[in-house]
Amino acid sequence: MLDYYYLKLHERFLDKDREEEVEVTLPELTALFQCSGRNVNLVLKRLEALEWIRYTPGRGRGNRSRLKLLIPGETVALETAQDYVRKGDIQQAFAYLEGVPHLQGVKDQFVYWLDTQFGFRPHRKNDRQTDTLRLPYSKRISCLDPAHLYYLVECHIVEQVFDMLVRYREETDTYEGGLAHHWTMSKDEKEWLFYLRKGVYFHHGREMTSEDVKFTLERLKSEELRSPFRWLFADVQEVRCIDRYTVHIRLERANPLFLQHLSYNRASIVPYDAVTEMGERFEQTPIGTGAFKVVQHDANMLVLEAFGRYYDRRAHLDRIEIWYTPELLRKASQLESMCYSMRYEGCSVEGGETPEGWKSIEKTGRDCSFLTFNLELPGPQHSLAFRKAVQHAIDRRLLIPKNEEGDRTYAKWFYEDGQEYSDTDENYDPILARRFLSESGYAGEVLLLNYHNTYGEVCSIQEQLGRIGIRTELVQRHTSCSVEARASEAHLWFHRNIMDEQPELSIIELFLAENSVLRLHLGEELRSGADWLIERLYQESSKGTRRTYLERLRTLVTEQASVIFLFQHTQRTIFHPSLKNVSLGSLGWVRFRDLWFEPAYALSGEEERADLLQT
Repeated sequence: MLDYYYLKLHERFLDKDREEEVEVTLPELTALFQCSGRNVNLVLKRLEALEWIRYTPGRGRGNRSRLKLLIPGETVALETAQDYVRKGDIQQAFAYLEGVPHLQGVKDQFVYWLDTQFGFRPHRKNDRQTDTLRLPYSKRISCLDPAHLYYLVECHIVEQVFDMLVRYREETDTYEGGLAHHWTMSKDEKEWLFYLRKGVYFHHGREMTSEDVKFTLERLKSEELRSPFRWLFADVQEVRCIDRYTVHIRLERANPLFLQHLSYNRASIVPYDAVTEMGERFEQTPIGTGAFKVVQHDANMLVLEAFGRYYDRRAHLDRIEIWYTPELLRKASQLESMCYSMRYEGCSVEGGETPEGWKSIEKTGRDCSFLTFNLELPGPQHSLAFRKAVQHAIDRRLLIPKNEEGDRTYAKWFYEDGQEYSDTDENYDPILARRFLSESGYAGEVLLLNYHNTYGEVCSIQEQLGRIGIRTELVQRHTSCSVEARASEAHLWFHRNIMDEQPELSIIELFLAENSVLRLHLGEELRSGADWLIERLYQESSKGTRRTYLERLRTLVTEQASVIFLFQHTQRTIFHPSLKNVSLGSLGWVRFRDLWFEPAYALSGEEERADLLQT
């Protein structure tokens, strides 16, 4: 509380030189502090004890008291905000700084200090070391229930907390045992038996059984839950528990993608008792069987700890802290949600460049940004000519920040491996754009363009559309209402989407999931056409044949210009060389379970080396 009174003094005498004494009276201080004269004297004594002020009371009638401020107000505010962080209250730290607007620059000082708190932070007590990875994230993660995932970060965290029946191995394009160690199917591929591992425990201590598998699948496809992923198990006719560790699944028809569905993070196995007892709380603090368990999730941070009874390999990391930091953090530092630095405590990253000796990994082709037109909302976007006008009016080269040149390739579809960078945007043709616009009958209506965290890009799109006469209003979307509600309000929607390690299923999800803005925007005719193509795709056992149906989906949306593909992005992370086993997962995040940190030991002789080996 003393910082409050000191900053009141600092603000009051802001125009005075800090080396200069100022004259004050007790009534002035009483009004400034809004407390009694007795309390004012107590505050002044305590401020003097801290050596923040020097105070000389006036003696006798007409003699004013004299006051000198000894330290900068920025120092007091910064230390107070830092104390809030040390107590785990990050949001209060930012709220506190918002309350001292007269201190110019203190927010940036705080943010740069906060930046130093991230990375790997080992803590040694006696002979035990706890390794913590601390990362920033600009907003709170809203949902960790596999049945209601929407954002990329939610999917990534769910993969740390939960497991699926089977796992997909991208390197070999095969499926291997997860929670099920073996499975068989009938000749017509409608009957499946899954044999569960014994001794697999949920984070709350109960062993996983066939009842949990049955509950998970039936829950996911239930009308009551209203999961947007009901389509994954719409063909499941019956799930039956043969015994404690054996599950029988009967399908209405053969499904060549059934193992894909079971290996999807949306199909993570949940405990029936915890889901039932916790209700809505399960979305925030879920319980799974994964390598990490959720131990804290509030307005300040999400904390995961290694699960000691994990049935597979225990994680090397002991603790992961994801601190929820406002957008201010990303404005004032080099940290980006998709390109965060992984560093050891004390190492800093400046200027956005990879520090000398650090390493970098990247992945290109699975991160796509695109525009969709809402064909469920009245407006000029229903005209094919208008949509083509928008398509040819956007020069994608102008959307690329200078520091990202070479990190993007022009997208033609949601997923494109090995595409090379091009300097030519073949879609950009302003003359053709104006011709299509004149044919569309556009009468100058204002269209709402919805976006999330891509203000610079959508500003450029708005400006370029304005050059040919299309008027747009930018609307930043928030998570306070449902995706369906937000999607219904916008004429255009700017997306950035990342494909899972199984792109085939990720693309199908975009067209089928009930919380997919693409599906919500397609309109009845295009949606019916997409559904028919996907229905045919599911009848094909050949992956090559299924790929032809995906190509027909691409043709459907590109010929109708219902989707305008913009870029494939390069996903990148930099890390300190002492960090081992770093790899980017399909979702663009580092695989937490495999990470470990190699401390630097200085060995000067054989004796020290022998001591270390004995330890």
